[in-house]
Amino acid sequence: MRLKERYKINKSAKVGEEITCPSCGVVFIKVTKAQAFCKTKPKTRCKDFYWNNVTPSKRNNTTRISPANERYYREVIEPNQNFDDDMGWDAHKDSF
Repeated sequence: MRLKERYKINKSAKVGEEITCPSCGVVFIKVTKAQAFCKTKPKTRCKDFYWNNVTPSKRNNTTRISPANERYYREVIEPNQNFDDDMGWDAHKDSF
């Protein structure tokens, strides 16, 4: 069964019903009204897996960059890239 379908089933289930985690497939008893994921994995691994896979922008991680990484790139990496200083192979062709 697909992730989104299992999530919808879990959200509509009543407290005390047996449901299946949409991420890992573990069967468990729903404890709270809002619960849709198991708690067998450490922290929020199943919930994170679900949301990272059903949200298209999160699935394509190559287009996302954290603000801290963006700032570091802009302030440290870009200023140290001196493309004009490197004459490359063309500058040395007459010396052979």
